[in-house]
Amino acid sequence: MLKINSLRLGFGGPDPVIAETDCHLQEGQRLLICGEAGSGKTTFLAAVAGLIPRLLPLPDYAGEVTLMGRPIAAFDKTELFSTIAFVSQNIDDQLWDLCVEDVIAFPLENRGVERHAIRERLRTLITAFKIEALRGRRVLTLSGGERRMVAIAAALAANPLILVMDEPTTGLDPAARARLAALLQTVAGSVSALLVSEQDPLALLSVIDRIALLSDRHLSRPVAPAEIVPLDEAWRDAGLLPPLRQRKLRPPAILGRSLLEARGLTTRLARPDGQPVLRGVDVDIRAGEVLALIGRNGAGKTTLFKAMLGLEKTASGSLVLDGTNAQAWTVAARARRIAYIPQNMRHILFNMTVTGEVIFAITAASASSTDPDVLARAAAALERYGLSGFAEANPFVLSARQQALLGLACADAAGALIAIVDEPLLARDLKGRRMLELFIATLKESGRSVMLISHDLELVDDLATRMMILDDGVIAFDGGLDEGWDSPAFRQLGWPAPYREMAGEV
Repeated sequence: MLKINSLRLGFGGPDPVIAETDCHLQEGQRLLICGEAGSGKTTFLAAVAGLIPRLLPLPDYAGEVTLMGRPIAAFDKTELFSTIAFVSQNIDDQLWDLCVEDVIAFPLENRGVERHAIRERLRTLITAFKIEALRGRRVLTLSGGERRMVAIAAALAANPLILVMDEPTTGLDPAARARLAALLQTVAGSVSALLVSEQDPLALLSVIDRIALLSDRHLSRPVAPAEIVPLDEAWRDAGLLPPLRQRKLRPPAILGRSLLEARGLTTRLARPDGQPVLRGVDVDIRAGEVLALIGRNGAGKTTLFKAMLGLEKTASGSLVLDGTNAQAWTVAARARRIAYIPQNMRHILFNMTVTGEVIFAITAASASSTDPDVLARAAAALERYGLSGFAEANPFVLSARQQALLGLACADAAGALIAIVDEPLLARDLKGRRMLELFIATLKESGRSVMLISHDLELVDDLATRMMILDDGVIAFDGGLDEGWDSPAFRQLGWPAPYREMAGEV
């Protein structure tokens, strides 16, 4: 059905991203491609979906991609994009500031589908994705996980022949991942083939029938999940944490002084029913700890850290940073104490060089400096996180993983007391995880702390020293990890505790 022969993809450097790779996707097949960050998964999927070279020409492109016996280049845009639906990892690139219903209906309206059929399809998808509460909301007001569910619903709206998804579970809470897997099982009969990339295969085991590992620029032979999932060494060779690895021991936390005390945070931002997104929330962070914040998509996690940063207005509450009342501080003043590392670093990059980004993080005034101490701190941070070779590169030419490492380097070099790390992309690949652990260890050893926001519960269990559960605008639990997994608040979420459930049949 879909055949890739001798595919070579490169951006003009000495080595291609994908080298002489073959892959044949049969009708009815559900193929999962796993690889570390920066392995070329996104580039490969973009070529398979026809985005490369149709919309994104590459200086180094060779090989052949055929769909139903025809070269993919022979399809006009309308035919191609009606046949293959593509959901990007960076979903903001695919969304407009429209209401949820308009985004999902757009592919159908674009094809001239009758209104009554569009309404019926909308009802079906909104119910299946359990996003009824998002009706009438503008997409850009949604959380990252909610946006992803809307984007996937929009991709499925027109019943494409082939569905291609790049890291679709990114930012989804465990319940939403389970809903996505169940939905993909349901729509299996309406799409002829499914091609997905992920770093962790477990969330989609019920959906896929073959797994291939992308490593060293080549794609391995697709095999049944049972043949590859239990093999730790194969995953490590591909630069990934084994999906069935054992739980690691957590060293006890050694806590120091109070770095942040937030009391009674209540937001002006309200939900459709009029209730504030946050109601009387208390947060304490001490030196040397890693505080994990978890909760459902849309629970208010983003709103909470924005309130701490001063980016979200509060109706009431107080904030003390390092013993000083900071409630009246500006956003810029708070940013000197609290660093923010988003999942998508492109949202906060704006200097012309990698070094310039780090210097600006240190000085908060300029991307250039003649101060030997500033230059030394910047160089040391880039060296620590493996970015010395990109010091003069534009940050936007870096891979997503390299941009994430740049975020760590900036937060470390700036000396921020607290670093908020939001859904890190470095969680599952070995190189990225080592750097994330280095960053956390560096901050803890220097009397600083980390606030980790993640739906990856294994990551939370591995790295956090304390956990908070945010539910319905209030803190439902605040305490140790083991107590948290056993708490009524966690059971209320309906999620499996990490390492405690069987991974399922593989």
